[in-house]
Amino acid sequence: MITRNLNFSIICVLLLGSFVIALEPADLLIIILSQEEGYNAAQAKLLQSEIIKQANTLEKKPPQIILTHTLDIYGSWTIVPIIAYLNDKNIVGDWYVFCADNTAIRLTRLLYVLNSYDVNIYKNLWIGYALYDKEPTIIHHYAEHTKKFKYPNLASGFAISKYLLKSLSNKASEFVASNVDFSVDASYELSTFIYNKGKGARLTHVPEFCVVSNDNCATYPKPFYPCAKLSPYQNAYVAVKTCAKYHNDRLPIIRNTWAKYAQNIGYFTDCLDVNLQDGHVVPSTEQGHCAKTYAILQYAAPILQEKNLGWLIITDDDTILSLGRLMKLLTCYIPENTVALGERYGYRTTKIHGYDYLTGGAGLVLSTPLVEQIIKPGVCECPSANTPDDMFLFGVCLAHLGVKVTHSPLFHQARPIDYATGYLDSQEPISFHKFWMIDHPELLYKEWFEEADKTALILQNEIKHEEL
Repeated sequence: MITRNLNFSIICVLLLGSFVIALEPADLLIIILSQEEGYNAAQAKLLQSEIIKQANTLEKKPPQIILTHTLDIYGSWTIVPIIAYLNDKNIVGDWYVFCADNTAIRLTRLLYVLNSYDVNIYKNLWIGYALYDKEPTIIHHYAEHTKKFKYPNLASGFAISKYLLKSLSNKASEFVASNVDFSVDASYELSTFIYNKGKGARLTHVPEFCVVSNDNCATYPKPFYPCAKLSPYQNAYVAVKTCAKYHNDRLPIIRNTWAKYAQNIGYFTDCLDVNLQDGHVVPSTEQGHCAKTYAILQYAAPILQEKNLGWLIITDDDTILSLGRLMKLLTCYIPENTVALGERYGYRTTKIHGYDYLTGGAGLVLSTPLVEQIIKPGVCECPSANTPDDMFLFGVCLAHLGVKVTHSPLFHQARPIDYATGYLDSQEPISFHKFWMIDHPELLYKEWFEEADKTALILQNEIKHEEL
């Protein structure tokens, strides 16, 4: 009779050639960077069950698997606090594999790849799909490195050897206790931490950690699929923040691109003129804009109720996006819940008094019940008119309400050219920001979003016709 170990070896030989895998699934610790919101938590649990199923097929004990949203760790999405936690709890493995909730893992292939590195020899090793900036970029505070500075694509996953993680543990605890103000890009900031605290350890690029699926992949990001059929009616109101000095140059670009697909939209400004006669005047300041955004919430709330809409979408006047893709994403979220969705940043997020917030330029989405909670008297009034609106209203205020922001990597605070080559290959972005810094923003829209919006409109019209 074939033993279980021999059976596992035979499977590996058939799939991967004559190389016999020495690593067992149980030698791995897989950390899934998960979120509490229902859809995202379900994605993480699905990945967990798929990994266990693959181990069972091999008749092997499955890896240890941690879903980070189940841990009581401030700022766990920034990863360094998890390293400190693993050391404190003495949770050990030969390899620590970190991945997103939308990462696909082929367990046998992953074991094969990891087994090709002897962790007893390559002690300061970590591997993944390496990204790097061709030039200094705003999303990394224009940081410059003397050589190409590599950081992992989180959705492709990455693996850290047990020796490197152990060497980082005490330094991770010190880092968590320090006063790091802003967290923006967890992958880049983790790489900086490892390089500075891990004796210059650099990420090793391994192509089996893929950005696009192929037969050779050990991991890859799963494409997004809507959770329900697209509605013929947009269940959302769109609020665009603007001011008079941008009416003439920015608003025509919005109106001629994505805004023409909006069924419910309003423009909120400091004053009306011939270029914006259909806008709404709200308080405005040169910076911060908290009073302005709070007034938008107050204005939108009765419209959401009157039209029975589930979502409020807020954008800047230099945000360019696809409403079709955004509506598909929203099929995976329940508008009756308190949902705040967008691109997550953090302010002192590893501290008890820190918080995460949604950055405004990428565009953000609030469910109707959450809008109503925010504008209740005495709950979230702005400390001053020019307080940063996204940090206060969609950070401090939400923390006060006990609402955790939900991050989607499909929202982008910067331009396409501000992201590393390969990063955008594995996704269908929803938004970009600062189109005034681009020579031809209409071409950007055409390249990234136009087809998606036209397709969504056709589907909506077909469904509406079927209903009639």
